[in-house]
Amino acid sequence: MKVTRKRKRKADIPTASTGDIAFLLIVFFMSTTKFDVKEGVKVQLNKAVNQEQEQTTQIQLTEKEMTRLEIMENGYLKVNDTEPRAFSDSELDKLILDKIEMRDDLNRLETDPDLRSTKMLFLVKTNPEAKYNEMVRVVDHLVTYRDRAMISISTAI
Repeated sequence: MKVTRKRKRKADIPTASTGDIAFLLIVFFMSTTKFDVKEGVKVQLNKAVNQEQEQTTQIQLTEKEMTRLEIMENGYLKVNDTEPRAFSDSELDKLILDKIEMRDDLNRLETDPDLRSTKMLFLVKTNPEAKYNEMVRVVDHLVTYRDRAMISISTAI
């Protein structure tokens, strides 16, 4: 007598709809993900002026209105006309805050309402041979006070 064995069926997982499910999951996660958008530094450019119509007026800014930060090629920082030296992060923050508070104190003494809102201008000049991360470090410290100061960046000394 011949005994026939029943063949075991192989377990099959239907994969016909796998592509559809993967597509739906991608769409779901793309539509529900929140992207973090960081606000950068606002840059205001001057309007173009016809050379013939341009009238040049020079304004002399003193240390009361402007602080010049020059980044040397060795990474040292020269503040206005002082000797260049290395600044730690805490020293740089203290310097910036001192300059802003000096300008705020002068604004409180000002009688003209238009001049009372004058912000301290920080002019950052970077030597072309200086490392890029030094300029970024200085500007990052200045950006934290952007509501109380103005920032101008230049690459030529």
